[in-house]
Amino acid sequence: MVSQLLVEKTDLSLVVEDHQSNASEPAEDVALYHDCLVKSYLSYLKAAGYSNIPQGVRRFECGARRFLARFPDPKLWLSLSTNEQNRCDCTERGFVHYLFLRRLLPLPLTYVLSPRPHLFEMAERLMERDAYQLYQQSARRLGYRAPGVEAQFRSLLCLMIWTQKPMENLTLDDMDAFASELRVAYAKLADTRRWKLVRHGLPARWDAQLKSIRKVLYHMGIFPQLNRSTRKISFEKQWERVPPEMSATVRRYLQQLALSLRPTTAYQEKTRLFHFFSWLAGNSPEITRLDQVQRCHIEAFKEHLCHVPLQHRSNRLSGDMLAPWTRRGILSALFNFFNRLIEWQWSEAPKRALMFYQDLPILDNALPRFLDEVNATKFLEAARNHPDLFTRLCCITLIMTGMRQGEFLDLTADCIVQIGENYWLHVPLGKMHRDRFVPLNPEVKQLFDEWIGRHPLKKPYDFIFTEYGHRFGRGKIALAVARIGKAAGIKERIPPHRLRHTLATLAINRGMPLESIAALLGHRSLSMTLVYARISNRTVQQEYSQVSQHLEEICNRSDLVKSKAGGQQPTLVEGAQMRRLRQDHWRMLGNGYCTRPDGVPCEYETICESCPCFSTTVEFLPILQKQKKDAEEKGQAQRADIFTRLIQSTAK
Repeated sequence: MVSQLLVEKTDLSLVVEDHQSNASEPAEDVALYHDCLVKSYLSYLKAAGYSNIPQGVRRFECGARRFLARFPDPKLWLSLSTNEQNRCDCTERGFVHYLFLRRLLPLPLTYVLSPRPHLFEMAERLMERDAYQLYQQSARRLGYRAPGVEAQFRSLLCLMIWTQKPMENLTLDDMDAFASELRVAYAKLADTRRWKLVRHGLPARWDAQLKSIRKVLYHMGIFPQLNRSTRKISFEKQWERVPPEMSATVRRYLQQLALSLRPTTAYQEKTRLFHFFSWLAGNSPEITRLDQVQRCHIEAFKEHLCHVPLQHRSNRLSGDMLAPWTRRGILSALFNFFNRLIEWQWSEAPKRALMFYQDLPILDNALPRFLDEVNATKFLEAARNHPDLFTRLCCITLIMTGMRQGEFLDLTADCIVQIGENYWLHVPLGKMHRDRFVPLNPEVKQLFDEWIGRHPLKKPYDFIFTEYGHRFGRGKIALAVARIGKAAGIKERIPPHRLRHTLATLAINRGMPLESIAALLGHRSLSMTLVYARISNRTVQQEYSQVSQHLEEICNRSDLVKSKAGGQQPTLVEGAQMRRLRQDHWRMLGNGYCTRPDGVPCEYETICESCPCFSTTVEFLPILQKQKKDAEEKGQAQRADIFTRLIQSTAK
């Protein structure tokens, strides 16, 4: 039956092409054309199994002929209004839907927005049955339920009919054009036909279905990417207002940075430099080359940064200004840009230095904020009692492992590793671009097993936390932490990163070595971990209590007062914690530690400079010159010769 329908479809295509090629047709040709359409329609109904009863078949045939009697050319139906199109009875509209699916009649988008055009059932039965089965398998694998899949495929059918393309030939351009035309059609509808919920200029149901279709077609391999990136525009379009000579130099500079920096860092440098050059093009259009930039322009730009309002931040107030760390980042990029051009001896470089290190804003060295022991206990207890599994898993894992948000979301199916009798959590590459293993608490291990049991993973590299084939966003974590903070009765807002600070603070207050904390948190150096040593309140309190108690005993003993009068000084005992904290600041050598305090000169400080493995660069020239001058002032000729040779070799 299907093969017979395909043959009739081929014959119908020839008749339709011949009918469309003739502008004026005799009545017998129109009748032949109508007979061919009706015959093909009845063959489809029989193959799709709509009705085997003669009366039912006759009813469908009468509806089709009645429609053709009213509209000898089916395209005349398109000239009717949407209300008049919907007044046709169900048998006539069934024939119209058949013409839509056979691509014999273009689909008006105003009709698409009418309540549920019944295209899905006709396509599912025969015409687009294979496409529906493929789409259904992919959508169900991503977690969509059956009613949602049917609604999505109904919208996908409208897209396929409107573009006159099968599902496997659709593109992102087709999707964007369809959504754009759909918005225009929705804007033309009368107010009585408007939907109550509207998002992005479309009914909320349509907007959600189009987003779901994008995800499914992307995971089916039909779309090469999920969305078009609107954040990163081309360099030429962004810098079109900047004079060509300056923009060419900046582009060459960024290409050099891209050879050694990560793509995100290079993109950030471009964005920061654009702040200055776009401002310069708008306020000093006479400046067309870099060698024309003067110190006065730098000073004016610094004042501009102090008063420029924030842009593209919907969660900020209208009068908010740039934060000091933002201004420092912009000025640092500009400082490095001019100094590197001078060091690289580019012909476009300024004749002298325009910026100095003192131009950068001084940042506050604030301590990381954390939850105290009482609030941390309340938070953990509230997380354990919460009914939502993801909320429990997210909050307990973050506070017990100290992971960052991105590291938690990037966990894959093979992240849990058993080494011996213990389980470890393999944390992927994060902020420092270093992966690590974290001991896995049995409670956290049980929560992971429960989550994976409910959401089974097929491939080792699949993300654990996904929704409809897309990885969870950071908003899920922020919402979970805020929910637990509210349940715990904590009034202040708790960012997810504060849980990381809480773990580090509690660990150092419990006497955990700094090296172990650095390994747990994935710090690149101990200098990052030493920040938490400044907030080890319990350690300082214990040591201070011991010392203050010893001082009270000394002050209350009269014999010690007499010994002090005789010239003898009492000694204080250094505690173990204070000794450990002091040793953390020692400088590690190849075979031990250097305990020389800061400010005390060392007579062996040029040993490393005499080593053949020692190397230096141009950025250390000011330090080498100061060391040479110090050696000459102290009369250390041999030491001065070493620094002289280093300066000469570096200058070359």
